[in-house]
Formats: sequence, C-alpha cells, structure tokens
Amino acid sequence: MMISKPEIEDRIIRAIRGEFLKHSEEVLEKYQKQIQSSVSWYVQTLPSHIKSSEAEDLASEAKIAFVDALKTWDPRRGALWSYVSIRLKGSMQDYLRRKKMDQVSGMYEWINSAAYVYMAFNREAIVGDNVDDLLHVDSALKVLDDKERNVVENYYKKDMTFKEIGKVIGLSESQVSRICKEATRKMKKEIKTS
Repeated sequence: MMISKPEIEDRIIRAIRGEFLKHSEEVLEKYQKQIQSSVSWYVQTLPSHIKSSEAEDLASEAKIAFVDALKTWDPRRGALWSYVSIRLKGSMQDYLRRKKMDQVSGMYEWINSAAYVYMAFNREAIVGDNVDDLLHVDSALKVLDDKERNVVENYYKKDMTFKEIGKVIGLSESQVSRICKEATRKMKKEIKTS
C-alpha cells in the first residue's frame, strides 16, 4: 500500500508537534522574550487599574496559550511565532473578558451606546424629544450587515448572552463579543454623523 504525500506530511507534522510538546519548556524559554514583549505591549493598552492587578496573570495566560498553540501549529501554513502571536493576544483578551475587565473606553460610553440600541428596539418607550434620536438609531441600524444586526438584536432586545448568541449563529463567545462591539461602534459613528 502506497502512502500519499499529504499523509506523509501529516505524520511529519505530528512528529514535529510531539517533539515541540516534549520540549515545551525549552521552546517556551526560546520564545520568552517575544512572549514578554507581546504581554508588555498588550498591558500598556489597558487602563492603569487593570495593568497593576492583572499583568502577572496575563503573562501566565500568554504562556499557556503558547504551549496550547504548539499542539495545533502546522508549519506548512507559516512560522511558529506568526501563528502563536495572534493566539497570545486573543488569550489575554479572553482572560479579561472572563474576569469582566475587558477594555471598555468608559462606563458613560457603554451606557450611551446601550441606550441608543435599546431605543431602537423599544419604540413604545420613546416619547417627545427622543423621537429624533430614534430616527438616527433606525438609520444607524441600516449600516450593519445581517450578522451584526442579528447579534445586536439578540443582545439588546432579547437580552441573550454572547455565549447564547454564539450557539445560535455558530460562533464563539469572543467572536460574538467582537461583532457586538464593532456593530455598536458603527452605529455610534453613524449617529454622530447624521
């Protein structure tokens, strides 16, 4: 029986992954400066109260994400660091989301965004001067694509969590969170320009 080229490549990849995992401490040590640099860069983007309390935990999350990435890295698709660096940032963001400390530009901005979206779905609550705001929100909803509109409706109107929405539309909780944040940003930008 002849073994195909893709099967041979897959066996080689599994062997490489196995070796990386056997020597994960050494591989981790080799990339330690790059990991620390990524963590430092990310921590600098955070509010100061989070920097001081979470920097060490974020560094640990990054190391764990690095070792986890070794399990799935495929050298045919690019260099190890290119693959891993994206996962490090995502892992740190997910860690802060789980702790409810993800980057939020401020409570006022969040409340303001939520209020506009709430108004769009609860017309009966709109009275007097707010009718003009409602028209702006309706036009802002038109800038969203179907996926963004679906996420926004489920989150604000149906009061579903990002995890619940993700199960319905087939995305991860962090992907839904990003979509909602981006959709809200788009709507706010549209409202400000109209």
